[in-house]
Amino acid sequence: MRALLVAAGCLVAGLAAGAIWTWAQSDRYRADARVLVRPGTDRIVPAVEALAESSLVESNVAQTLHLSTPPHVSATSGKGGVLTVSVEAESRERARQIDAEAVVILTQKVAQRFTAPGVTATPLDPAHAAEQTSPTPGRNLLITGLIGLVAGIAAAAGITMRRPRPSVSTDPQVERRLRERIDEVSKRERELAKRAGELAARERQLELRAEEEVAQRQRELEGSLAERQSDLEQRDAELKAREEELDAAAAEPEPEPVAPARERTAGGWTLQALESLVRERSHAGPEQQEEWTNYLFFLREHADADGVLPSSFDQLVNDVFGPLPLRDDG
Repeated sequence: MRALLVAAGCLVAGLAAGAIWTWAQSDRYRADARVLVRPGTDRIVPAVEALAESSLVESNVAQTLHLSTPPHVSATSGKGGVLTVSVEAESRERARQIDAEAVVILTQKVAQRFTAPGVTATPLDPAHAAEQTSPTPGRNLLITGLIGLVAGIAAAAGITMRRPRPSVSTDPQVERRLRERIDEVSKRERELAKRAGELAARERQLELRAEEEVAQRQRELEGSLAERQSDLEQRDAELKAREEELDAAAAEPEPEPVAPARERTAGGWTLQALESLVRERSHAGPEQQEEWTNYLFFLREHADADGVLPSSFDQLVNDVFGPLPLRDDG
Protein backbone atom coordinates (compact mmCIF):
# COMPACT_ATOMS: atom_id res chain seq x y z
CA MET A 1 0.00 0.00 0.00
CA ARG A 2 2.82 2.37 0.84
CA ALA A 3 4.53 1.71 -2.48
CA LEU A 4 1.29 2.48 -4.33
CA LEU A 5 0.91 5.77 -2.46
CA VAL A 6 4.50 6.70 -3.28
CA ALA A 7 3.93 5.98 -7.00
CA ALA A 8 0.69 7.99 -6.99
CA GLY A 9 2.41 10.87 -5.18
CA CYS A 10 5.21 10.95 -7.75
CA LEU A 11 2.65 10.98 -10.55
CA VAL A 12 0.77 13.87 -8.95
CA ALA A 13 4.03 15.73 -8.40
CA GLY A 14 4.92 15.26 -12.09
CA LEU A 15 1.52 16.58 -13.18
CA ALA A 16 1.90 19.55 -10.85
CA ALA A 17 5.30 20.29 -12.38
CA GLY A 18 3.69 20.11 -15.84
CA ALA A 19 1.00 22.57 -14.75
CA ILE A 20 3.64 24.98 -13.42
CA TRP A 21 5.60 24.62 -16.67
CA THR A 22 2.46 25.37 -18.67
CA TRP A 23 1.65 28.39 -16.50
CA ALA A 24 5.19 29.76 -16.95
CA GLN A 25 5.04 29.56 -20.75
CA SER A 26 4.14 32.76 -22.60
CA ASP A 27 1.41 32.93 -25.23
CA ARG A 28 2.64 32.36 -28.78
CA TYR A 29 0.61 32.28 -32.01
CA ARG A 30 1.54 31.21 -35.51
CA ALA A 31 0.42 32.92 -38.72
CA ASP A 32 0.63 31.32 -42.17
CA ALA A 33 0.62 32.73 -45.70
CA ARG A 34 0.95 30.94 -49.03
CA VAL A 35 2.97 32.16 -52.00
CA LEU A 36 2.83 30.74 -55.52
CA VAL A 37 6.31 30.41 -57.07
CA ARG A 38 6.66 30.25 -60.84
CA PRO A 39 8.21 28.32 -62.44
CA GLY A 40 7.68 25.61 -59.81
CA THR A 41 10.84 23.68 -60.64
CA ASP A 42 13.11 21.80 -58.24
CA ARG A 43 15.71 24.54 -58.70
CA ILE A 44 13.63 27.71 -58.31
CA VAL A 45 11.32 26.67 -55.41
CA PRO A 46 14.14 25.66 -52.98
CA ALA A 47 15.98 28.87 -53.86
CA VAL A 48 12.94 31.00 -53.01
CA GLU A 49 12.43 28.94 -49.82
CA ALA A 50 16.02 29.64 -48.73
CA LEU A 51 15.56 33.33 -49.52
CA ALA A 52 12.40 33.44 -47.37
CA GLU A 53 14.29 31.98 -44.38
CA SER A 54 17.35 34.18 -44.88
CA SER A 55 18.46 36.92 -42.53
CA LEU A 56 17.96 39.40 -45.38
CA VAL A 57 14.17 39.05 -45.23
CA GLU A 58 14.11 38.92 -41.41
CA SER A 59 16.20 42.09 -41.03
CA ASN A 60 14.05 43.94 -43.57
CA VAL A 61 10.88 42.94 -41.70
CA ALA A 62 12.37 44.09 -38.38
CA GLN A 63 13.43 47.41 -39.92
CA THR A 64 10.04 48.04 -41.56
CA LEU A 65 7.96 47.17 -38.47
CA HIS A 66 10.48 48.68 -36.00
CA LEU A 67 11.01 45.41 -34.12
CA SER A 68 13.66 45.16 -31.44
CA THR A 69 14.81 41.76 -32.73
CA PRO A 70 14.36 40.16 -36.17
CA PRO A 71 11.51 37.59 -36.25
CA HIS A 72 12.04 33.95 -37.15
CA VAL A 73 10.55 33.30 -40.60
CA SER A 74 10.10 29.69 -41.70
CA ALA A 75 9.08 28.42 -45.13
CA THR A 76 7.81 25.04 -46.28
CA SER A 77 7.43 24.08 -49.95
CA GLY A 78 4.43 22.11 -51.11
CA LYS A 79 3.02 20.74 -54.35
CA GLY A 80 2.72 22.88 -57.44
CA GLY A 81 5.30 25.45 -56.33
CA VAL A 82 3.21 26.62 -53.33
CA LEU A 83 5.38 27.98 -50.50
CA THR A 84 3.97 28.34 -46.96
CA VAL A 85 5.58 31.23 -45.05
CA SER A 86 5.07 31.08 -41.24
CA VAL A 87 5.86 33.47 -38.37
CA GLU A 88 5.25 33.23 -34.59
CA ALA A 89 4.47 36.18 -32.29
CA GLU A 90 2.92 36.98 -28.89
CA SER A 91 -0.54 37.72 -30.35
CA ARG A 92 -2.62 36.62 -33.32
CA GLU A 93 -2.71 40.08 -34.90
CA ARG A 94 1.02 40.66 -34.41
CA ALA A 95 1.85 37.30 -35.99
CA ARG A 96 -0.44 38.05 -38.94
CA GLN A 97 1.10 41.51 -39.40
CA ILE A 98 4.69 40.22 -39.37
CA ASP A 99 3.84 37.34 -41.70
CA ALA A 100 2.14 39.70 -44.18
CA GLU A 101 5.18 42.01 -44.22
CA ALA A 102 7.50 39.01 -44.72
CA VAL A 103 5.50 37.96 -47.80
CA VAL A 104 5.67 41.50 -49.24
CA ILE A 105 9.45 41.70 -48.77
CA LEU A 106 9.90 38.16 -50.16
CA THR A 107 8.08 39.03 -53.40
CA GLN A 108 10.20 42.17 -53.76
CA LYS A 109 13.49 40.32 -53.20
CA VAL A 110 12.52 37.60 -55.69
CA ALA A 111 11.90 40.26 -58.34
CA GLN A 112 15.25 41.91 -57.54
CA ARG A 113 17.52 38.88 -57.18
CA PHE A 114 16.16 36.43 -59.77
CA THR A 115 17.14 37.90 -63.12
CA ALA A 116 15.99 34.88 -65.13
CA PRO A 117 12.82 35.66 -67.13
CA GLY A 118 9.52 34.34 -65.77
CA VAL A 119 10.59 33.86 -62.11
CA THR A 120 7.82 35.31 -59.91
CA ALA A 121 6.45 34.95 -56.36
CA THR A 122 2.76 35.82 -56.10
CA PRO A 123 0.78 35.88 -52.80
CA LEU A 124 -1.80 33.11 -53.05
CA ASP A 125 -3.33 33.05 -49.55
CA PRO A 126 -2.96 36.19 -47.36
CA ALA A 127 -1.44 35.98 -43.90
CA HIS A 128 -3.84 34.68 -41.24
CA ALA A 129 -3.58 33.33 -37.68
CA ALA A 130 -3.26 29.55 -37.85
CA GLU A 131 -2.98 28.21 -34.27
CA GLN A 132 -1.66 28.86 -30.79
CA THR A 133 1.74 27.27 -30.38
CA SER A 134 2.33 28.11 -26.71
CA PRO A 135 1.57 27.15 -23.99
CA THR A 136 1.18 23.43 -24.76
CA PRO A 137 -0.52 21.92 -21.69
CA GLY A 138 -1.11 18.51 -23.26
CA ARG A 139 2.51 17.96 -24.16
CA ASN A 140 3.80 19.41 -20.89
CA LEU A 141 1.49 17.28 -18.68
CA LEU A 142 2.30 14.16 -20.72
CA ILE A 143 6.06 14.61 -20.38
CA THR A 144 6.08 15.50 -16.69
CA GLY A 145 3.42 12.86 -15.89
CA LEU A 146 5.51 10.12 -17.49
CA ILE A 147 8.60 11.30 -15.63
CA GLY A 148 6.70 11.30 -12.33
CA LEU A 149 5.21 7.86 -13.04
CA VAL A 150 8.62 6.34 -13.84
CA ALA A 151 10.10 7.90 -10.71
CA GLY A 152 7.15 6.64 -8.62
CA ILE A 153 7.49 3.11 -9.94
CA ALA A 154 11.21 3.13 -9.22
CA ALA A 155 10.62 4.46 -5.70
CA ALA A 156 7.84 1.93 -5.07
CA ALA A 157 10.08 -0.87 -6.29
CA GLY A 158 12.83 0.28 -3.94
CA ILE A 159 10.42 0.38 -0.97
CA THR A 160 9.09 -3.03 -1.83
CA MET A 161 12.57 -4.48 -2.07
CA ARG A 162 13.62 -2.99 1.27
CA ARG A 163 10.52 -4.18 3.18
CA PRO A 164 11.50 -6.96 5.66
CA ARG A 165 9.80 -10.26 5.02
CA PRO A 166 10.25 -12.95 7.59
CA SER A 167 9.50 -15.62 5.02
CA VAL A 168 12.40 -14.61 2.82
CA SER A 169 14.84 -13.21 5.34
CA THR A 170 15.89 -16.67 6.25
CA ASP A 171 16.14 -17.81 2.61
CA PRO A 172 19.50 -16.82 1.10
CA GLN A 173 18.39 -17.66 -2.46
CA VAL A 174 15.32 -15.40 -2.28
CA GLU A 175 17.39 -12.60 -0.82
CA ARG A 176 19.96 -13.01 -3.58
CA ARG A 177 17.26 -12.90 -6.25
CA LEU A 178 15.84 -9.71 -4.70
CA ARG A 179 19.24 -8.07 -4.74
CA GLU A 180 19.72 -9.09 -8.38
CA ARG A 181 16.29 -7.66 -9.16
CA ILE A 182 17.15 -4.37 -7.46
CA ASP A 183 20.47 -4.23 -9.30
CA GLU A 184 18.66 -4.93 -12.57
CA VAL A 185 16.16 -2.13 -11.94
CA SER A 186 18.96 0.27 -11.03
CA LYS A 187 20.91 -0.73 -14.11
CA ARG A 188 17.84 -0.21 -16.28
CA GLU A 189 17.30 3.25 -14.80
CA ARG A 190 20.90 4.17 -15.52
CA GLU A 191 20.55 2.90 -19.08
CA LEU A 192 17.37 4.92 -19.53
CA ALA A 193 19.10 8.04 -18.22
CA LYS A 194 22.06 7.42 -20.50
CA ARG A 195 19.75 6.82 -23.45
CA ALA A 196 17.88 10.04 -22.71
CA GLY A 197 21.18 11.95 -22.66
CA GLU A 198 22.25 10.39 -25.97
CA LEU A 199 18.90 11.25 -27.54
CA ALA A 200 19.20 14.85 -26.36
CA ALA A 201 22.74 15.10 -27.76
CA ARG A 202 21.62 13.50 -31.00
CA GLU A 203 18.75 15.93 -31.30
CA ARG A 204 21.09 18.85 -30.76
CA GLN A 205 23.48 17.49 -33.41
CA LEU A 206 20.61 17.19 -35.87
CA GLU A 207 19.55 20.77 -35.16
CA LEU A 208 23.11 22.03 -35.68
CA ARG A 209 23.44 19.99 -38.86
CA ALA A 210 20.15 21.35 -40.18
CA GLU A 211 21.27 24.91 -39.43
CA GLU A 212 24.61 24.29 -41.18
CA GLU A 213 22.84 22.80 -44.22
CA VAL A 214 20.53 25.80 -44.43
CA ALA A 215 23.47 28.20 -44.15
CA GLN A 216 25.44 26.22 -46.75
CA ARG A 217 22.48 26.15 -49.10
CA GLN A 218 22.05 29.90 -48.68
CA ARG A 219 25.75 30.51 -49.40
CA GLU A 220 25.61 28.28 -52.49
CA LEU A 221 22.47 30.05 -53.65
CA GLU A 222 24.01 33.49 -53.18
CA GLY A 223 27.17 32.36 -55.00
CA SER A 224 25.10 30.91 -57.86
CA LEU A 225 23.06 34.09 -58.10
CA ALA A 226 26.20 36.24 -58.12
CA GLU A 227 27.80 34.06 -60.80
CA ARG A 228 24.63 34.18 -62.87
CA GLN A 229 24.47 37.96 -62.51
CA SER A 230 28.11 38.27 -63.62
CA ASP A 231 27.47 36.08 -66.67
CA LEU A 232 24.43 38.15 -67.63
CA GLU A 233 26.37 41.40 -67.25
CA GLN A 234 29.18 40.02 -69.42
CA ARG A 235 26.71 38.93 -72.09
CA ASP A 236 25.03 42.33 -72.00
CA ALA A 237 28.41 44.00 -72.49
CA GLU A 238 29.21 41.70 -75.44
CA LEU A 239 25.81 42.34 -77.03
CA LYS A 240 26.23 46.08 -76.55
CA ALA A 241 29.70 46.01 -78.17
CA ARG A 242 28.33 43.95 -81.05
CA GLU A 243 25.46 46.39 -81.55
CA GLU A 244 27.94 49.30 -81.62
CA GLU A 245 30.02 47.49 -84.24
CA LEU A 246 26.94 46.86 -86.38
CA ASP A 247 25.83 50.50 -86.01
CA ALA A 248 29.31 51.72 -86.99
CA ALA A 249 29.38 49.37 -90.00
CA ALA A 250 25.92 50.54 -91.06
CA ALA A 251 26.98 54.19 -90.71
CA GLU A 252 30.02 53.83 -93.01
CA PRO A 253 29.30 55.02 -96.58
CA GLU A 254 29.55 52.47 -99.32
CA PRO A 255 32.69 52.89 -101.43
CA GLU A 256 32.08 54.54 -104.74
CA PRO A 257 32.80 52.36 -107.72
CA VAL A 258 36.25 52.99 -109.16
CA ALA A 259 36.39 53.73 -112.79
CA PRO A 260 38.46 51.32 -114.89
CA ALA A 261 42.13 52.21 -114.85
CA ARG A 262 42.56 51.83 -118.57
CA GLU A 263 39.76 54.14 -119.69
CA ARG A 264 40.40 55.74 -123.06
CA THR A 265 38.52 57.54 -125.79
CA ALA A 266 38.31 56.92 -129.49
CA GLY A 267 41.06 59.52 -130.06
CA GLY A 268 43.63 58.08 -127.63
CA TRP A 269 44.57 57.58 -124.01
CA THR A 270 43.55 60.13 -121.36
CA LEU A 271 45.68 61.55 -118.59
CA GLN A 272 43.00 60.48 -116.08
CA ALA A 273 43.29 56.85 -117.23
CA LEU A 274 47.09 56.91 -116.95
CA GLU A 275 46.99 58.50 -113.48
CA SER A 276 44.51 55.84 -112.38
CA LEU A 277 46.83 53.18 -113.80
CA VAL A 278 49.77 54.57 -111.80
CA ARG A 279 47.67 54.52 -108.62
CA GLU A 280 46.72 50.90 -109.25
CA ARG A 281 50.40 50.00 -109.56
CA SER A 282 51.34 51.48 -106.20
CA HIS A 283 53.33 48.32 -105.45
CA ALA A 284 56.02 49.38 -107.96
CA GLY A 285 59.36 50.70 -106.70
CA PRO A 286 60.10 54.39 -106.02
CA GLU A 287 62.19 54.76 -109.17
CA GLN A 288 59.43 53.40 -111.37
CA GLN A 289 56.86 55.66 -109.70
CA GLU A 290 59.10 58.70 -110.24
CA GLU A 291 59.56 57.82 -113.92
CA TRP A 292 55.81 57.52 -114.48
CA THR A 293 55.23 60.84 -112.69
CA ASN A 294 57.75 62.59 -114.94
CA TYR A 295 56.16 61.19 -118.10
CA LEU A 296 52.72 62.28 -116.92
CA PHE A 297 54.05 65.80 -116.44
CA PHE A 298 55.55 65.74 -119.93
CA LEU A 299 52.35 64.42 -121.55
CA ARG A 300 50.19 67.19 -120.03
CA GLU A 301 51.70 69.64 -122.58
CA HIS A 302 50.40 67.51 -125.46
CA ALA A 303 46.92 66.70 -124.14
CA ASP A 304 43.84 68.69 -125.13
CA ALA A 305 41.50 70.48 -122.72
CA ASP A 306 39.75 67.19 -121.83
CA GLY A 307 43.07 65.47 -121.10
CA VAL A 308 42.98 63.28 -124.27
CA LEU A 309 46.35 62.42 -125.85
CA PRO A 310 46.81 62.15 -129.60
CA SER A 311 46.84 58.64 -130.99
CA SER A 312 50.43 59.14 -132.05
CA PHE A 313 51.43 58.79 -128.38
CA ASP A 314 49.97 55.24 -128.09
CA GLN A 315 53.29 53.52 -128.74
CA LEU A 316 55.05 55.74 -126.16
CA VAL A 317 52.32 55.09 -123.59
CA ASN A 318 52.59 51.33 -124.21
CA ASP A 319 56.37 51.42 -123.82
CA VAL A 320 56.33 53.51 -120.59
CA PHE A 321 53.15 52.38 -118.85
CA GLY A 322 52.64 49.00 -120.55
CA PRO A 323 51.66 46.41 -121.03
CA LEU A 324 48.34 48.10 -122.03
CA PRO A 325 45.40 46.92 -124.10
CA LEU A 326 45.37 48.03 -127.70
CA ARG A 327 43.52 51.23 -128.51
CA ASP A 328 40.12 50.70 -130.07
CA ASP A 329 39.72 53.21 -132.88
CA GLY A 330 36.39 51.93 -133.96
